[in-house]
Amino acid sequence: MQFILLIVCIVAFVDCKMKVLRPPDLVDRLGSKVNIALANFGQIPFGHRLMGYVDMAQPNDGCIPLQSTIGSQFIMIERGNCTFVTKVRNAQNAGYSLAIIGNNNDEPLQSDFVMADDGQGYSVNIPSIFISLRDFNIMKEYAQNYKVLDNSDEKIFILVKFDVEKKDQIDVIFSLDVNDRDSYRVVDEYSQYYNLLQNENINYTLVYSIFNSNTTELDYIIDEDNCICSRRYCSVDPDGEGIASGRNVVEEAIRQTCIFKLFPDKYFQYMNQFNFQCTKAQAYSTCGSKIITNLKLSADEIIKCRDESFKDPLNDQTTKNLSNAYNAILEHQLIVREQAGMVGLPSVVVNSIVYKGQLTGKGVFGEICNSFIIPPLVCKSEVENFYQFEHQSQHYLFLVILLVSILIAIFIIILFFLFKKFVQRDSVEVTQVQVNEMVSQYIKFYEGKDQQKQNSF
Repeated sequence: MQFILLIVCIVAFVDCKMKVLRPPDLVDRLGSKVNIALANFGQIPFGHRLMGYVDMAQPNDGCIPLQSTIGSQFIMIERGNCTFVTKVRNAQNAGYSLAIIGNNNDEPLQSDFVMADDGQGYSVNIPSIFISLRDFNIMKEYAQNYKVLDNSDEKIFILVKFDVEKKDQIDVIFSLDVNDRDSYRVVDEYSQYYNLLQNENINYTLVYSIFNSNTTELDYIIDEDNCICSRRYCSVDPDGEGIASGRNVVEEAIRQTCIFKLFPDKYFQYMNQFNFQCTKAQAYSTCGSKIITNLKLSADEIIKCRDESFKDPLNDQTTKNLSNAYNAILEHQLIVREQAGMVGLPSVVVNSIVYKGQLTGKGVFGEICNSFIIPPLVCKSEVENFYQFEHQSQHYLFLVILLVSILIAIFIIILFFLFKKFVQRDSVEVTQVQVNEMVSQYIKFYEGKDQQKQNSF
């Protein structure tokens, strides 16, 4: 498995669509597909598709506990009067498996719109989607004809797709913050799944929260103690008026990146110990060095990785003059953050698709599994129709073997006919020589007899 720090810096979003399956006249009005946006909380079933009947919330804003569902799986809720999390949590408590939130203004639905977490999103487990006011009102006309208690096949029936981009090679980006404990939680939760996927074709990239104060517009002047390389790489002061500085954070980001690059198997152990043992930024260097020693990592290799990442901008050679240098590791991370438009910490991108919903190690594992064209065996529990993929893989293998066998047979047949042709040609040539020789001897024999007769006279 390769671990690289170079990625494609174009971030897309999950190909999520909603499709109304019935009633037919509603299908005609809405068209084949309805655009949706996702929430930044709840568990998004990446790679899966959900189908179900739809109820209309009573009251429509869903800000108070809702009546329990009888036979429907999805519920429509109007935007406004309370947070998105409150609405979706009420839908979850009523037994629904998906909440559909409708906009309350005529603004077009933007691809980067995200339903925000109010800080209580950890209590929500179901997914939720957001649709435009136009689409919501059209669906609402039909949904209001039926009550929650009605068990009618005439209710709206829809399909929601959470498709992801599938590839043979998976690219995963972790956007982290040295001072953010939630970043360490995600890394720790994912560590077990990293081990499960260790033999798969996955490239991992780390991007840490840093900024260039020379190009970033700030409402305040950043102190140089919070930066390295002449304010080129900075971090927010972790303790305000305390003795720690952003420089400690930036240097630790370089160290953690080097550990991941050199010792990926030990990186997760380092992060776990660092989270609990290194609580003061001013002691990050000393504390981190102790953990490196305890894990029996090569401190010299890590220091070499750090030192060689500082380059002279004139010749791109390693330099010790840090006041006039750029850092190759951090420079690339700045470029990634700028071009990819990554927001929020921590965050994860899989195959150029931003992870949405409640960020957990298991959730990231599920998205990775569903991003494989043919998922590995360890993904069996996360992928719908896994055995279909497995059979498909075996089917492809059979076709490959059959094709190779046919090509070999054709090759052998061609060789046989070529051999036969050459043998026949050689046989004709040899026979012709023998015949010519016999004819020549026969002629000489008769000429000899004629000569003898003439001599006798």
